[in-house]
Amino acid sequence: MATPRSYGSTPVTSSPSSYDPAGAIAYPLASRGERFPFVAPDATAFLLGTLANDADQWAALLQGVGLVERLCLDYLDHLGAPLHGPFTFTGGAVRSDHWNQLRADILGREVRIPRAAEPALGMAVLAAYGADGAATLSGAAERMVRLRGTVRPRRGERFTEPYLTMVAELERRGWLPEPVAAHARARTEESR
Repeated sequence: MATPRSYGSTPVTSSPSSYDPAGAIAYPLASRGERFPFVAPDATAFLLGTLANDADQWAALLQGVGLVERLCLDYLDHLGAPLHGPFTFTGGAVRSDHWNQLRADILGREVRIPRAAEPALGMAVLAAYGADGAATLSGAAERMVRLRGTVRPRRGERFTEPYLTMVAELERRGWLPEPVAAHARARTEESR
């Protein structure tokens, strides 16, 4: 167990998972307007709930990014995009084991972590496929991408209510269309 440190009058532990879920739900926009998973030029960041300290705020922001990522996948499913098969995280952030686990937990699915996670590798895979180096894009990826590991979501529904609360708030504000919100709720119920 992590040893508490003093943060004003509220203790802060050194374990980021101590704030899973955070005391508040954050919709983390850096500036006005949203383009995906919905179009809302007037959308702004918001916070629902009460935060205990800066660590709780940081956790809420990270979780908010993961919740929006989940909404993006629900929206893609709503549009009919196939979401089956392996799911791989890329980019420099995959160096954080906590971030990988948090995202896997929020998405509720197993994810793969590549050894070389920079986006340039993805472009190289596309180039190899385009240059007729592989019969299929997935074949090119399998040949070129080496995995560092796999992250399985931890059991439990600790992010279900925060997700449904965020979806409801986005819909209440008129930013998230009702059919997309209904689809997100239905997918959540299916996964329970």
